[in-house]
Amino acid sequence: MNRTSRRTRLATAALLAPLALGLVACGGDDDADDAPVTTTSGSTAPDSSSEDGTSTDAGTSADTGTAVIEGDVETAAETALAEVDGTVFSVDHDGAGWDVTIVDADGVEQDLELSADGTSVARGPVADNDSDADDAAERDLLLGASLDHLAAIEAASADVQGTVTGVDLSEDNGTAVWEVTFNEDTPDETTVDVDANTGEVLRIELDD
Repeated sequence: MNRTSRRTRLATAALLAPLALGLVACGGDDDADDAPVTTTSGSTAPDSSSEDGTSTDAGTSADTGTAVIEGDVETAAETALAEVDGTVFSVDHDGAGWDVTIVDADGVEQDLELSADGTSVARGPVADNDSDADDAAERDLLLGASLDHLAAIEAASADVQGTVTGVDLSEDNGTAVWEVTFNEDTPDETTVDVDANTGEVLRIELDD
């Protein structure tokens, strides 16, 4: 009897084992289907783009244009001349304001920094005393020029249309020349060289 019972138990166990394994396997599949889906870090991070598709990453500016020139050359020159009595040698927009150089009655260059609209002095005048004999000779040549910055702008504007963004008096092969710049930092930037004694337009250069 004991031998028969043992055989019966063994046979029953042999039959039940595959069934138990099958149930376990089925239960594992159901658990896998019901388990929550996980993602790796960063896979569910919110999109850094705005609704219109514009990136909002830190450090990226939506405004990629150049600085807007608020004042004008003539206003900047007048403001500087109210501080220093002399001859205007240069007026240039630097992106934040205006840089003006005036040579006073003693032949000393005075540098001034003006506001964006050119109506007030932000810094200066500061005397530039670092000059040698060559600088003095060039300065004397430029001081003897017949045309001032306003006459140079008028002469240049006869050939080029646009906004005057700078004027500079310099020496070119022994000749005093006004460089008049239009539309600086734009695709239409143009420089006109005007003879500072005759008013003749010497050359017109388009920005490359």
